[in-house]
Amino acid sequence: MKTTKPFLLKAVCTGRRLALVLLSFLFTGNTWSQPVVPFTFNNNSAFSDANVYVAVVGIINDNHVWIDTKTGAVRPMSASDNTVAGPVIGGNQGPGGNGRYANCFAKLSEIPNKTINMPGIAGCRILISFNSQLYLYFFGASGAPSGYAAPNLANPTDPNQGIRFEMIELTNAANGLWANTTRVDSYQYPMGLEVWGNNGFYKKVGEIKTHAQILAQWQAQAPAAFAGCYDATNGIIKFPSKTSAFQSGAQANYFGSYIDAIWAKYRNENLVFNAGDAGIWSGRVSGNVFTFTRTSDGAVGVIANKPTNTEAMEGSGVLASGGQWDKVVQAQVCAAINRHAIDLNLGNGAMQDLANESKYYVTAPYNWYCKFWHQPDISLNSLTYSFCYDDVFDKSSTINASSPIRATITVGGYPGGTSGGVATVYKDCNYGGSAVGLNAGSYTLSQLNALGILNDDISSIKVNSGYKVTLYKHDNFGGGAIVKTGEDACLVDDNFNDSTSSLKVETNSSAFSTVIQAEDYTYMAGVQTEATTDAGGGLNVGYIEAGDWMSYNVTIPVAGTYRVIYRVASPNSGMTLRLEKDAGTTQLGSVTIPNTGAWQNWTTVAHNVNLPAGTYPIGIATATGGFNINYLTITSNLSARLATQNIEQQLAAAENSALSIAPNPVRNQLYLKGYEKVQTLTVYDLGGRELMKVTKPGSTINIQSLNAGVYIIKLNRTDNSVKTVKIVKQ
Repeated sequence: MKTTKPFLLKAVCTGRRLALVLLSFLFTGNTWSQPVVPFTFNNNSAFSDANVYVAVVGIINDNHVWIDTKTGAVRPMSASDNTVAGPVIGGNQGPGGNGRYANCFAKLSEIPNKTINMPGIAGCRILISFNSQLYLYFFGASGAPSGYAAPNLANPTDPNQGIRFEMIELTNAANGLWANTTRVDSYQYPMGLEVWGNNGFYKKVGEIKTHAQILAQWQAQAPAAFAGCYDATNGIIKFPSKTSAFQSGAQANYFGSYIDAIWAKYRNENLVFNAGDAGIWSGRVSGNVFTFTRTSDGAVGVIANKPTNTEAMEGSGVLASGGQWDKVVQAQVCAAINRHAIDLNLGNGAMQDLANESKYYVTAPYNWYCKFWHQPDISLNSLTYSFCYDDVFDKSSTINASSPIRATITVGGYPGGTSGGVATVYKDCNYGGSAVGLNAGSYTLSQLNALGILNDDISSIKVNSGYKVTLYKHDNFGGGAIVKTGEDACLVDDNFNDSTSSLKVETNSSAFSTVIQAEDYTYMAGVQTEATTDAGGGLNVGYIEAGDWMSYNVTIPVAGTYRVIYRVASPNSGMTLRLEKDAGTTQLGSVTIPNTGAWQNWTTVAHNVNLPAGTYPIGIATATGGFNINYLTITSNLSARLATQNIEQQLAAAENSALSIAPNPVRNQLYLKGYEKVQTLTVYDLGGRELMKVTKPGSTINIQSLNAGVYIIKLNRTDNSVKTVKIVKQ
């Protein structure tokens, strides 16, 4: 663990520019009278509410406090709070020497309305962990030592090793609410954050891909120098300086050549840059001290030594020390190094355009970890806190609302798009303009305006399966209405373009159906993927043995009975799979998988299960193994029989098209596509006489011995189905 006094929003970044803005509000010693801001959780993760743990720590009136999220009570940190027994790794008994840690976490399911009312507070962290609470140690509210010991990924004996967690950092101060997501130490799970304020203020940040998609994209894109940031054991991505390669290994001097070149060039020339609101600065190196002067008033900012690789990446050491103006220039230079924004080809005294993001992460060396998180297909609007000074020129995920009203934390981010929610409304036709996601509920015009939907301005809509949206022309849910259950590119066709004044989002369970590809698991144990010959191609999950399992995130619109249909294959008899939730403690049902004749001979099996409403993980487990699975379909029970029939008909049609004979007409040799699915091939004349029979045919069939004429070929497949084809022999 590491001892943390959470004075600032970033523990690893004690000199960041935002902290300077807040500093005068953090330590006044006066009681804050900030308006309470409700933070509501939206669980869009693969974990149930009972498996998501939440704690809030921060500072009020210069005292370290924690908020009891079950009751809303603000409590001073005390060593007497350390009552929870934690794991002992490598003999590490923790700061108290007794393996006890703070009893400050609550399950999300235990938090009333999933909402925490946030008072005026500084240096606050909302800590979110999965499947286990984190093990923090409280020293006390004030004095020395005070604060708490936080998780430390670099310590192999830390009791939090192996526990996935994320955080939201915030300060609710006299100059408003400041809040952000963070990737400064690591990425562990997608997160989203939205804040609403007076005068129509609304801002949203966060990741827009699933956890599995993010990990896959990292592995596909990461250059060799950064490949070690991916921790496959724990399924997380560490900030480079937290890995052995950048600490003492091959990348320990990653930025060395660039830093050396900057310090060498500006011993004899002036580095000039515009720091935005902080003015224009000109600096030169003497010895290893880089001294800058502001051109407007002569203010001085200093970098006391040439930074090390770790100091440059983390914004620590000589890049986080000294007075206010020291930290301003340190932030600018640190950000420029990580982004490789200082152009060494410019002449003496030429103005460096450090705000030009088209030059960021282009010329090596640069911090590729940061570039990854700023990709627009990873982070909404490319905004994220990927390193300490990412707020330089406003590239961070910081949200500042001067008059905040409420906030939402979306655990799991916004996979599949940027909207979140179960319905998305757009300002322009054809799904253009600004987009706002809506969860189930009723929305008046004033509520829609607060979400950023202004002047009755909804022009197109998308509605998730299992939900319906009713749009009204009046603000009291009246005056004519239309119902949408899918997509509508332009509401002008319904005379509702720019005239919606209220709406309701509700479940529509009779229309619910979702298909989950087996390879899209969130977590698994023991399985592998392989190419499938099933209709549609792609991958299936195979090599399934007794005790293996896969976990999937589902959103069920309303509690009820659902039909779950599995696409499976097996050369064995009596194999079974079971459907589970709550990490296996709740058994939803099981099915027996028939012998289909081969690993790639596919069929469907199904059962009815009772599912609660909500977003949570379900698991497929087995005590036998011995089968493959391609996908599963969950559909509302009212349409389940028809859905099963339609699926089977579609699959049969696809399989028939995948099994074919050519050419036709034919002279001497037939080519059989899909031969591996054929048990026997039999040729008959038009009178029904059997003329030829081949068991387990290959891809070519010689029919040279047949006379010219018309014949019937019967294909008996390995799944016991039959296909007949008429051919003409020339």
